[in-house]
Amino acid sequence: MTVIDTPIAVISGDVVHSTKLASEQFEQLLLRIKQIQGWISLEHSSNTHSIERGDEFQSLVFDIKNVLRYAILYRVGIKALGKAFDCRVSFAIASHACLRDSISESTGAAFTLSGRGLKHLKHDRLLFNSDCDELTAHFDLLFKYLDKQLTELTARQCEVLLPMLQSNRALSVSDLALQLDIAAATASKSLKASGWPLINELNLRFITQVMRRHHG
Repeated sequence: MTVIDTPIAVISGDVVHSTKLASEQFEQLLLRIKQIQGWISLEHSSNTHSIERGDEFQSLVFDIKNVLRYAILYRVGIKALGKAFDCRVSFAIASHACLRDSISESTGAAFTLSGRGLKHLKHDRLLFNSDCDELTAHFDLLFKYLDKQLTELTARQCEVLLPMLQSNRALSVSDLALQLDIAAATASKSLKASGWPLINELNLRFITQVMRRHHG
């Protein structure tokens, strides 16, 4: 067991209507969750993950400034699989944790806030909590709008957003078009329709506020 006082972030999520997925769809889902967790670990090698019963997942995040992008990555990555796919995501930032070999056995405020938030998610599908009340309050309404935006995205729009979220490195429209094998004009139009400029701006604001309050 490792006791740490520095702030960490925890993402807890589950797949919506997972019991309605066919066997082949469930395999797609499992593969995508593992891919997303792999991308998150590429950004910070200490980030660790779990998948429970195939439709519940959790990520322990040490690069806390990136946790919003990772939370969005889960939503967008899973929704990109098709109309039948979506998930609920609750994420939290807090100091003080007891970390064990297994995420499910680790404890601390971030784990508690994230898990409790997921249980309270009914109609909404994205929720943020923090041990800093000011930070939580600052983003409460903004994340409600973000949740609505993400819920309304089509699978195709999610496919276009996915490469933009996978890495910290800024991806140009021409690079995106090349990666997706589409025209640059199509890529640009799709990004605007998906709300990427505002999503990106919100993420940058989140990073600034987290750095200011947690230096992380």
